[in-house]
Amino acid sequence: MKIFDFDIEKGIYHFEFNDLNTENHSHPVVEIINAKHGTFSLEVNGHSEKNLVFAIIDSNIEHKVVSKNGQLRILMVESHNPLLFLFFESKAIRFENGAFSRANFYIKNELMEEVIEFARTTDLKTPVDKRVADCIKFIEQNELEYKNLLSHLTSKAFLSESRLSHLFKEHIGVSIKKYLVWNKLKQAINLYLEEPDSLTSVSLESGFFDQAHLSNSFKNVLGVSPSRAYNSRTLQA
Repeated sequence: MKIFDFDIEKGIYHFEFNDLNTENHSHPVVEIINAKHGTFSLEVNGHSEKNLVFAIIDSNIEHKVVSKNGQLRILMVESHNPLLFLFFESKAIRFENGAFSRANFYIKNELMEEVIEFARTTDLKTPVDKRVADCIKFIEQNELEYKNLLSHLTSKAFLSESRLSHLFKEHIGVSIKKYLVWNKLKQAINLYLEEPDSLTSVSLESGFFDQAHLSNSFKNVLGVSPSRAYNSRTLQA
């Protein structure tokens, strides 16, 4: 795996995979897949398509990706407000069952570069609701376990636990607990990129109980094991 960008602050994650074969997974980011060489198959909500060269999968949509003898550029963008989808609409991109996919798409390279530039120059990560935005900022800036975190968030938002949980899921698409796992995963990957160490050390430092806990969460959210991603990774300047 080649990593071209891993920007937690902007919520932009850009990398390249060879021969990708994921398990069914979902994540709170919009995922764009561009076949640099070969094709891939995509299963979304039980609907399968083959011989694709380009796809966009909405956040929190369960999907599987398989590419044999192919090379895929993958871009993940944290999109918690309507701006990215307004951008897609301006490009006449329409989603069906949570995804947009094409077997032929001659502007795929140009579109991917446009999305990268748009994500770099536009705040896509901040939710419209300030209370939810403050919660996300607090989660990213503090290392707290779920029970302690929740009490801080309810006090900060001046909302009951049930009301805050509903509001958070309405805007982000996942529960606070699942978003906390996503945040820990980002921290774990970033730690490993900055100072490659054992997965056990990375697991503990990023708030997981052990390496197995990290590996299970990694696979559930990203569809592959951390060893599959890390063992072949190179960071591009």
